[in-house]
Amino acid sequence: MPTYNEVLNQVQRLALSDQLRLLEELRKIIHQGVEVEGDDEVVSAQEIAESQAALADYFAGRDRGISSKELKLKLRQPVIPQPKRSILELSGLGKEIWNGIDAGEYVNQERDSWNR
Repeated sequence: MPTYNEVLNQVQRLALSDQLRLLEELRKIIHQGVEVEGDDEVVSAQEIAESQAALADYFAGRDRGISSKELKLKLRQPVIPQPKRSILELSGLGKEIWNGIDAGEYVNQERDSWNR
């Protein structure tokens, strides 16, 4: 089995379009649920992560723990979906940085620095 660093190096050599495709596939894998043995219940990846984090907190002494009944109730609470964000919300962000800078001159300076 390849190591994490070997996989990372391979991913970095992929074209950007393939990296984005891979990211989407990984997102699907991470967010898929897991069927509970002997039950019709499917536990989402988020619920599993929350459960693992709670267990880690318990072992570290940061949490007194809760009963399995309380945990099941907590994990079954509906997740409130967050509204999707748009890249357009970033429009104009940081524009004050460019005040008083000539765009053409800046680009020419950058290009000149490539040849040094």
